[in-house]
Amino acid sequence: MRPRNALDWAAFVLLLIGAFAWGAFVTDVNVLDRALEPIADPLDDAVFVLIALAGLYWIARVAGLRPRDTCP
Repeated sequence: MRPRNALDWAAFVLLLIGAFAWGAFVTDVNVLDRALEPIADPLDDAVFVLIALAGLYWIARVAGLRPRDTCP
């Protein structure tokens, strides 16, 4: 399933970031925490919340809970 609009692409990019962060977290290195902590400490928490919302969005999209596009 390909992203079709800007919201799909934003959610997809967040999912990729989340997958990379999770892979790095398994190896005991929290990439988002190291990258975003110098900027603002709560920023990495906000990014993880956005990643979770993006995951829920894609689950809903794949499950067909989102209305389909009417254009061919």
